[in-house]
Amino acid sequence: MSIEEFVALRPSDKDAIVSAPLGNGTEVLATVNKYPSVGRLGWNGALIEETSAFRLDVEQFYDMHTLLWDAGVGQTLDVRNDAVESDVTYESSRVPEIQLHNAFEFSDGSTATLDQDVLVSVDTAALFVRNRAQFSAPSTRTVYTLFGLGIVDGAGSDDVDEAYVVHDHGYDFVVAHDADRYLAIAQRRPSTGQTTFDGRRVGQQGVTTGPDRSAWQDIYVESDGYIDDNDHLRGKVDAGFGLFVDDATDVTWFTAVGFGESELEAVEHALRTLWNGYRAEQSMFSAVWESWHDNCTGCPVDDAFATETYELSLTSMKCAQDRRGGIVAGAFKPQQFAYRFVWPRDLVVIIQAFLSVGAHVEAREALDWLSHAQITEDVTDSRGIDRHGTWWQNYYANWEPHWRALQLDQVGGPIYAHWLCWRETGDDSLLDAYYDMSRRAADFLLAWDDDGFPKRHQDPWEEIWGYSTEGSAAAIAGLRSMAELADAVGDTAYAADCRDLAATWADNFDEYCFVRGGFLGDHYVTATSPEWADNPPADERPDAAAFMAYWPWNVVDADSEAMCSTVAHADDPSWRADRSPCVGRYPGDDYTPTGAVEDGGWPLCEAYADVVRWQAGVDETAVADHVFDHSQTWRTTAGLLPERVDGGGAVRWNSNLQWSQATYVLLVESHARGEPFGFAPRG
Repeated sequence: MSIEEFVALRPSDKDAIVSAPLGNGTEVLATVNKYPSVGRLGWNGALIEETSAFRLDVEQFYDMHTLLWDAGVGQTLDVRNDAVESDVTYESSRVPEIQLHNAFEFSDGSTATLDQDVLVSVDTAALFVRNRAQFSAPSTRTVYTLFGLGIVDGAGSDDVDEAYVVHDHGYDFVVAHDADRYLAIAQRRPSTGQTTFDGRRVGQQGVTTGPDRSAWQDIYVESDGYIDDNDHLRGKVDAGFGLFVDDATDVTWFTAVGFGESELEAVEHALRTLWNGYRAEQSMFSAVWESWHDNCTGCPVDDAFATETYELSLTSMKCAQDRRGGIVAGAFKPQQFAYRFVWPRDLVVIIQAFLSVGAHVEAREALDWLSHAQITEDVTDSRGIDRHGTWWQNYYANWEPHWRALQLDQVGGPIYAHWLCWRETGDDSLLDAYYDMSRRAADFLLAWDDDGFPKRHQDPWEEIWGYSTEGSAAAIAGLRSMAELADAVGDTAYAADCRDLAATWADNFDEYCFVRGGFLGDHYVTATSPEWADNPPADERPDAAAFMAYWPWNVVDADSEAMCSTVAHADDPSWRADRSPCVGRYPGDDYTPTGAVEDGGWPLCEAYADVVRWQAGVDETAVADHVFDHSQTWRTTAGLLPERVDGGGAVRWNSNLQWSQATYVLLVESHARGEPFGFAPRG
């Protein structure tokens, strides 16, 4: 099977991510995927995938395969396709050095293990891997490393590269580039000092015959232990190279991938990392991550599981922060769609979480990203809406827009984030620095009135155009936040305008968003007056985003009749996972791996529902149960929270999602404080 087919068929369960919290290492983000041994492929292995550099939305390569060739049995085993079992762990919840373990069995019954430790250099834009292969019996062997190359930025990239082999400072390198993005790959075996390749091939992905056949074909499919050298090729390429280990039964070697804006820079970064050595790089990596966590307030609860998940969640959010300040929603690529974009809404929730733990630098950097991303010109979207003062639906890390629909939580939310940053830091310079940003957004909201309620817009799940419950609540919160900011600078007339319209919208909230005799009874819905039909209809079904109208938007009381009636339905089997206390987005949701309705739930939706239960007195232990107990079944192998779980609480879709990590941190902080953290202003 070709590399392209592997890419198209692979599951989207990214179990762990790694980056550095400061220095040039913030330029690099790598993911590791432990395959779940389900589906028609039945893969059991774990490997490094979808590594980015310089922009966290730009992939530098698809996969890093490690393959073991045994001459005695004439067999080549691949780390993903052929491992009989695997595991992925972190060095600790505070230090995201990833540890991969894969086990193999050859056809003659002999066995092997491959252990890989993965980190990002702090001072250099480089990925560093320590590999150790152990074999149960001696035999003549070669270990191979193979990269599915393809530098993709998602915005007009042709996914085509040039790759070639060079020799520099005694090392062999595979260098690949697409325009001015370069990577350079080298290896070193410390026991022998070998820094050159035993065979190398740059091939064309998917080509199975001839001089341009893929490295995958040459190494894995042909499986003869020999590479027909090919040192240069243009196009959609892969590259593989060998390390002959003879009959050694315990082999250690290092692989470094340097990134740069030129061949020289990429080669230099790989070399510098290899010269420093893994122990030195590991020591620095551990020190800076421990220091970063020490600068946060620390987990406020005394529970081993909660502390680990809280710290892992913070680590994950920090790993996903691009050097420009934006935070990609998730480092995964289900099918051919990427989550490596920055959604202003998700970023607002992450800012809320960072502020709750005292990570003010990260929150301020994210707020600054929002300021740069705001639309400050008179631009009309496809619906004819002048978008001045708003934000696009989502962005590439460098502020280029991607999707462009109008969502009001991505207009009111940034104003709230500005207000919360100012309130939590006590720094009046933030008030002045971003006042114009918030004022522009509030001006848009003031003009978006439709006879006493916000005009229609896209719902937070990006499916329905109508009077969405959560988006309308966010707009109210945005105007109330703006009123606080305006009062602080003495603009009392403008503050009054914001409060007055917010009050009108809040008075009409239930009239627009709450229905009696809906799909499950009396409850808030996704959106009224939807532009198109869905099943169940958006104006009849309950929706978990409605719980955000209580927290953080602070528009509806938790113990109001409408909110209590809605949360009571969250236990209905059609809305929640059958065997795990986790509510979904709404009944009949078919945003699933199969594209059909599946039993399951979303941890972030359950977080908002549990805060309502807790504060309404419906279930006073709901948040505690979520934090200490229920979430234990929802995590990936490496301990991170996904977007969606199946009916039994196992990871089903898209991990790790930073919004999920943020809500967990916020629940821990809220539980410890005895009240939800980060309410928007009220009235």
